[in-house]
Amino acid sequence: MITIESVSRSYGSGERAVHALQDVSLHVARGSIFGVVGQSGAGKSTLLRRGRVLEVLDLVELAPSPATPACC
Repeated sequence: MITIESVSRSYGSGERAVHALQDVSLHVARGSIFGVVGQSGAGKSTLLRRGRVLEVLDLVELAPSPATPACC
C-alpha cells in the first residue's frame, strides 16, 4: 500500500510563495494501478517525491529498434 498523509510543499516565502501542495493525502491499495495527472507545474512530481514514490532504476537495458542497424 502507498500512503501519503497531509503533504504540503511551498517554494519561496511571503507574498511570492508558490504552494505546490497543500495538505494532500493519497492512499493506493496494494496491486492497484494509478496515475497522477495534471497541468504542468501542478505538483505531480513534488507529490511523488515527497511520498518517496519516485524511484531511480538500478539498470536500464536498451535494445535497438528493428529499423536501427546494429552497427555501422
